[in-house]
Amino acid sequence: MIDLHTHTNYSDGTDSVEQLLKNAQNKNLEMISITDHDTVGAYFEIEKNPELRKLYDGKIIVGIEMKTFYKKVPIEILGYGIDYKKIRIHQPDNEKIQKESLEKMKDVARSLGMKFDDANVYIDRNDVTRQWSSFAIANELLRYEENKEIMKKIGEFTPTSFYRVHQSNVDSPFYIDETMYSIDINETISRIHEAGGLAFLAHGYIYPFKNKDTVVDEILSTTEIDGMECIYTLFSDEEKKKAYELCKKYNKYMSGGSDYHAKNKPDIELGTGTNENIKIEMNLVKDWIDTVRFI
Repeated sequence: MIDLHTHTNYSDGTDSVEQLLKNAQNKNLEMISITDHDTVGAYFEIEKNPELRKLYDGKIIVGIEMKTFYKKVPIEILGYGIDYKKIRIHQPDNEKIQKESLEKMKDVARSLGMKFDDANVYIDRNDVTRQWSSFAIANELLRYEENKEIMKKIGEFTPTSFYRVHQSNVDSPFYIDETMYSIDINETISRIHEAGGLAFLAHGYIYPFKNKDTVVDEILSTTEIDGMECIYTLFSDEEKKKAYELCKKYNKYMSGGSDYHAKNKPDIELGTGTNENIKIEMNLVKDWIDTVRFI
């Protein structure tokens, strides 16, 4: 079994590189990829400390998950087999962006008549519950019973779903347009190719597009993307099937991953997802695995 979508504390996971590698070893995974958001710090750490690599007997594909956007909606592209010393990563001032977004969403909450303690809603990069504006605002609003009726009217409301359901959803009152801080999908794919990697659409069916099937089809058919994540923790069996069929239709590669974040997504286990709902065989990636970089 393999897992090509994992995160460490270099981005928004809570496992150190050491902890992640030990976990992968204990689970007997044949291959993994560390795909932190817009950083390859894990690979530089392994380079500086070769003893870390000895903690895991399997293969490690050099990877990254790059934030981008398509039609005003934030999405992510996975890069596999990149040269981590050459990849050009777009790195805006995330702390500034999160603080600005949080203030805007607090204004929205006030306008909706929602209750919260302003002093308790802030960004703290050292606190996993306050690193991101979506977590900070959702956790606070959920503290008050008075907000429950309003939440029912505007849709699903949990700390882990708030970003997709509201903050990046143009139809939500909490939508924040952060695309001006980002680079578009074509530039993102180009940078992955420039670094010698393959570009895959990450978890295509979780984004808040009105017609997800049409958008995923468009991305695969109109961009230079190489493949798509077909097995993913939050995909239904129907979505997995549709992903397979689209990759075959457009002659695209397939990948799969749990999106493991450790304590930040405690219901997702490395390699097996939620309640062992995924099983990713090496056969899924046989068409492209021998063309990419490992460490």
